[in-house]
Amino acid sequence: MISPRILVRTYLSPLVGTTAWFLQRVTGLLLLFYLLLHVETVHQLSAGPVAFDRAMAAFKNPLFRLLEIGLLGVVILHALNGIRIMVIDFGVATRHQKRLFWGLAVIAGALIFIAGAVPLFLHSVMGR
Repeated sequence: MISPRILVRTYLSPLVGTTAWFLQRVTGLLLLFYLLLHVETVHQLSAGPVAFDRAMAAFKNPLFRLLEIGLLGVVILHALNGIRIMVIDFGVATRHQKRLFWGLAVIAGALIFIAGAVPLFLHSVMGR
């Protein structure tokens, strides 16, 4: 039986850098899609208040409220992983880049996400 520690060091540890690189690209594309949707919605103002109100009414759907919570997670992950990349680029903690990923992007990101997602969910989705 192979110990879990050896499994982590052999298979999961080498993939942290690749995973962080991949997540940064995916979250960047998701943020770009959100930016385009946001610009299109704001553009509806030029068509008049009725068109803008119609566009905003579509966002009152609970599905869009859940997507808003997902957007929070994407922004947090992208920002904290970007901070990790900047720290590494400045040469401050190049040997600790895997710990930075787990500490910043995963643990701190999860705590920040929970702190923001719970009130969003209770207020926007549950209506409390």
